[in-house]
Amino acid sequence: MAYQAPEQHFDGSFQRQYHPNNYCSPAQRIQVQISRQRPSLGQQSHQIAYDQINPPLVNQRTLLPQGAYQQQSVHVPGNVLPPVSTVVSTNGYAIHPTPQSSNQTPPPLEYQMLLLAMAEDCFSVARGEGSVDLVWHELEWMRYYKYVATGLGYLEVVLKHWRLQPHLEAVTRLRYASVLHEETDNQMEAEEALTKGIALSERHRFSGLKYNMQHLLARVMYSTNTKASLKFLDGIIRDVEAYQHTAWVYAFRFLRVALSLQLSSRPETLVALSHLKIIATLANSCGDNAISTTAFTIEALIHLRESNSAESIEQSQRALAAARSSQLDRNAQTIPQLVAMMHFVDLCCSLQHFDGGQVTSKMLAMQASLDHTANDNSWTEDGVCVIPIRRDASTNLNCDEDNQGVLRTASNGSTIFLIHWLPREDMYTLGYLLSGAAVANRNAMDGQKSEQYLKEGIRTLQAILHRKSTIFEPLASVAARALWRRNLLCQMQLQLIFALCARTAWPVAKEQMDEVKETSSSLNDEMPESLSILVLYLEGIILQGTGDLTSALTIYRSPKMALPPSNDIRSISHVRRDISILCTLNSISIIRNANPPKSALLSSLLTTIEPLCLTNPSKNIQSAYYLARATAYPHDLTGVVKMKQYLQSALQAAKQVANNQLMCTTLNFMSWRFFRGVVAEQAEKSARASQSLAKKGRDTLWTSVADGQLSETLDMQGKGQEAEAIRREALELAGRLPVNMQRELEVDEKEQAYGK
Repeated sequence: MAYQAPEQHFDGSFQRQYHPNNYCSPAQRIQVQISRQRPSLGQQSHQIAYDQINPPLVNQRTLLPQGAYQQQSVHVPGNVLPPVSTVVSTNGYAIHPTPQSSNQTPPPLEYQMLLLAMAEDCFSVARGEGSVDLVWHELEWMRYYKYVATGLGYLEVVLKHWRLQPHLEAVTRLRYASVLHEETDNQMEAEEALTKGIALSERHRFSGLKYNMQHLLARVMYSTNTKASLKFLDGIIRDVEAYQHTAWVYAFRFLRVALSLQLSSRPETLVALSHLKIIATLANSCGDNAISTTAFTIEALIHLRESNSAESIEQSQRALAAARSSQLDRNAQTIPQLVAMMHFVDLCCSLQHFDGGQVTSKMLAMQASLDHTANDNSWTEDGVCVIPIRRDASTNLNCDEDNQGVLRTASNGSTIFLIHWLPREDMYTLGYLLSGAAVANRNAMDGQKSEQYLKEGIRTLQAILHRKSTIFEPLASVAARALWRRNLLCQMQLQLIFALCARTAWPVAKEQMDEVKETSSSLNDEMPESLSILVLYLEGIILQGTGDLTSALTIYRSPKMALPPSNDIRSISHVRRDISILCTLNSISIIRNANPPKSALLSSLLTTIEPLCLTNPSKNIQSAYYLARATAYPHDLTGVVKMKQYLQSALQAAKQVANNQLMCTTLNFMSWRFFRGVVAEQAEKSARASQSLAKKGRDTLWTSVADGQLSETLDMQGKGQEAEAIRREALELAGRLPVNMQRELEVDEKEQAYGK
């Protein structure tokens, strides 16, 4: 009998349709048993019985999206209270009745089993619809939450009006609490249900169910009282270790790590690292290499997230080396999610080290690994990562086969630990982002490969966001996954704008910025701070690159982009710190040409950022600082020696990280400052080197500047024909620049003509 989605009427009732010779749901199968047991009552009596156990939705709970869960009275007829219940099997937290053999006489109808089956039907229909699309109208949202409210109402009726077998009651309470936690804000009711379930499981020694409830209770408490939740979880960890239930020690300690990392505070980060080290030590002693690999990989990721300092990168690489030594185990090698994440962390460490050779080789290794595991069966649509646990670690588990939560029993009888990670498509999208970042410094010289990687990743991610999902999961999980993907999309679009600005493709960069603003508008107030300041910074870069210096300076000097006081510099993220430094450096490049001069402000800004730049691990920022110091007072004849030292330091730092743009800018300034008007072979070599670098970077502005300087040098050396050809090229390129930029160049030429 085929099951069709129930049609909801405005009065809140459901209408189900049946077709013979096809599959039917458990709830429908029991309903058919009603008519077979009572043929004399006819269809009218059957409908009366169905209405008695399925009151209209308006008489049950009214559930709003993640809002108040209002309790109302549910009418239960007195004749629907049979005391007998049957043993049922569970699938996760879902409850389904055991099918009856066709050769046996149908037992008396058990209404509590019918209600449990109908509750699961409501959740399945609701979550099936919830995974389709997040862009819903109000009627569709209400339909979704009415399904969930109806299912919760059925579970509550069963718990209040029937005395169930202990195991079934514990499973029902766990299911009831999990749906409350996932779909509503009624955490107090979820805590109450779990507390009663834990006491029941403790009485009847349902260890697996008890631990699953405690695991969920810690998460429920975290949403209402963070400190109490962490304290409660620490107590559970001590108890589980005392009972030597090793598999659950892994589960609760990993949960402690996850909750600590959500606080984003340095003390809790240290606590998380401590728990990971304990997990790794315990796993190595028990031979659970897959668990230790997971712990070391997460540790490496935490170090990399905390800071881009040399010390953090070294600690991350050390943890990564430990993970790879544990990965030699065959079980760890068969987990593609861990293998891919180790490649990601390794590549990110090299990107922070600014080692071009290692970056290329590690990028190719990452791509080869992703291609190798493309068809691996271990990938799941919901991103669950399955970590195997040795039998020795789970011998004292005392977990029923039915009871399936974070720890499950595999087909071979072994225990597996589930971690919510990333699905394959998201892993591949991250691969595109990291590949684009890896070749960004050679984008203009290497056929714009960085832009190709990023554009392909953006197309892939946009297709995923617009595709209708088939995963049956809570709407809150669907929304969280979509939010993460939109943040990733915004990050990739910003990375693409960086590549476009580096080769002065300003019109395309403006178009891409419009797309970024459209993406960020869908995030509302949930965009991370690091992304929001990157958006603002790139707006300033585009304004400065197109000649609107006043508007660009307004953004650079805004409170959001300003450097905090020196005593608070450690309180902000390294992304915010570096962006603030770059804004200050760009402000210096604009202020130094201000009319009237702002020498006091210029000197103050240089003094403020000096310690931050010199101690920064980024060679790019160090090179940009030395260049700013050298060009701050270009006509100061008393500091020529110091200026040469700054230029040499800037050029050396730029060469170490192969920053073609900084090398081009530095050489152009050196040619203008020291070789302009000089008839010498060195002057021509310097001008030609500047021109070559500018052309390699496809930088229209600096190519035009370099051509102009080279044409002047050749003129003075009597090479008039070549100088004229290069001068025409310089004028042609200058005509392609934005109008505001052309005006700024004309002003500079007039000032130089008057000797200013």
